[in-house]
Amino acid sequence: MSKPQPLLNVKPALQQLTWQLFFLLPLAVVAGLLAGVDAALSALAGAVIVLIGQIYFVSRAFRHAGATSARHIVREFFRGEAGKFLLTVLLFAAALISFDQIRAGWLLTGFILQQLVGSAALIRTKSN
Repeated sequence: MSKPQPLLNVKPALQQLTWQLFFLLPLAVVAGLLAGVDAALSALAGAVIVLIGQIYFVSRAFRHAGATSARHIVREFFRGEAGKFLLTVLLFAAALISFDQIRAGWLLTGFILQQLVGSAALIRTKSN
């Protein structure tokens, strides 16, 4: 009798997180060179918001990665996405409230670029 195969593969999600982690420093350096320290910190904050949300989602959504029950997997994906959204909103609020020298344009630039890096990582993983 064969062993049931898991319905999910966590490897692409972990590769996405790796790409996003390695993107943090180059983003901060470029923003710093273009517009100064406040821009670098703002862009870094935006990118970290994405990374923290994605880490939460991956840890929640792939909690039952070895499970063969689609119901458990789908429920955890929805919970992971809802938690990621809430966490993103709270982290944006915290950054805007607590960081006096925040540069909103750079905060959003870091956030958007980090999202694009995550998408590119998934596309690259899928093509391989």
